[in-house]
Amino acid sequence: MNESYLEIVELDNGEIVLRPVTLDDDKEAEPLVVLKLSKTTKSYLKDNYFELAKHMFGAGIDYIYSDQTTREHGFEDADTFEFDDELEDPDRIVH
Repeated sequence: MNESYLEIVELDNGEIVLRPVTLDDDKEAEPLVVLKLSKTTKSYLKDNYFELAKHMFGAGIDYIYSDQTTREHGFEDADTFEFDDELEDPDRIVH
């Protein structure tokens, strides 16, 4: 992924997305990640649900650029790190 600034935005449909910032006001960038919280969760968290989203996205970015992740997947340069859908990831469900 090219170097760019990212923004976290709550869309009109209630989804919270992480996406690249665009310089063209008429065009929205495709979201990199979409987070959809239930109405129950939003109600429980009140105004803190957006803070939760920021921390979740931040943790994901920290993980991607961590030394351990890049070593495990054989990437020496974190700037060129991209997930491959074919990689085995047994940790898809956490209990």
